[in-house]
Amino acid sequence: MYQNNKSNRDFVALTLWLNPTGSQSPKYEYKASAESLFICSSTKKKYKLSQINEWYQTEAVQRLVKQGYTGKWYAKTQQIETPKPYDKGTIQMVLSFIMTKPYKPRTDNVDGLKPVAQSMPQVQSPADSMDDEIPF
Repeated sequence: MYQNNKSNRDFVALTLWLNPTGSQSPKYEYKASAESLFICSSTKKKYKLSQINEWYQTEAVQRLVKQGYTGKWYAKTQQIETPKPYDKGTIQMVLSFIMTKPYKPRTDNVDGLKPVAQSMPQVQSPADSMDDEIPF
């Protein structure tokens, strides 16, 4: 599912597939067994729910943690690629814990324009003023 090349080098996720229950909301629409296995995107190794901490301590994940990455849960639905006769629907949910880059606000201007302080002429001090004094 994931290719391990330079563009995906900083992508590490733990993914679980949930099967359709045949029910509709407000009931649960997807389910997975307690024995279901999460799959690591970088190593393809399978982990039980009780082993997630072990996955978090792996070299690939710790390399990203040291760079400031944090984990976030993502979910999407997709067509089942190879439906089984006992599936109660054609859509499955993919639940992933993905290591994401930390948010860094941009310090430069977005639109390419100068900030107001740089575009407005600066006020000159009275000693440098070219105006004549008003006689009283």
